[in-house]
Amino acid sequence: MTNAPTPGSAELPTLRQLNRATLLAVGAAAVILVTTVLPAEYGVDPTGVGTALGLTAMGQMKQGAAAGAKAPGDAPETTTLPDGATQIRLTLRPYQGIEAKATMKAGQEMQYRWSTDGSAVEFEFHGDPEGGDGTDYTSYEKGDAASGEGTFRAAFAGRHGWYWKNNSNKPIVVTASAKGDFERFAVLTD
Repeated sequence: MTNAPTPGSAELPTLRQLNRATLLAVGAAAVILVTTVLPAEYGVDPTGVGTALGLTAMGQMKQGAAAGAKAPGDAPETTTLPDGATQIRLTLRPYQGIEAKATMKAGQEMQYRWSTDGSAVEFEFHGDPEGGDGTDYTSYEKGDAASGEGTFRAAFAGRHGWYWKNNSNKPIVVTASAKGDFERFAVLTD
């Protein structure tokens, strides 16, 4: 193994060169912080560059999601309709997600309908088996929509229903009803 030669004092940067390089690095870090980090992480865009790059919306969504997860929500309203259907009405805060499911046995069937107050929400219609740990589930349909309806027959015993997520910065009201063979249709709180 050979040792690298020790540079002479003439080859080392001067104090002035080191100070200049440090100032340039601090300046570059400040520019990156103001133009990309603040917009992307916190939704703060003092220069307008974050908006032009599409980073500000991402930061505002992160901040809204964090605030929505901490804010207490309105309790969902559950009623029985004249035709015997169970209806749930709930308000999704900005960036909030909620599940409503029916507890069903294999072979049971339900007719369902859900709609929003006009705005599309991200949704997934899925089921998880009885006694499962919550990581094993079957997805039936997912997408972005303002409504859905149909008939569903459970292939296995468990909870079957929807996860709705509001990806906007305004509250969205979701109304869902289900009628048929199920033990319970409710918003999940666990």
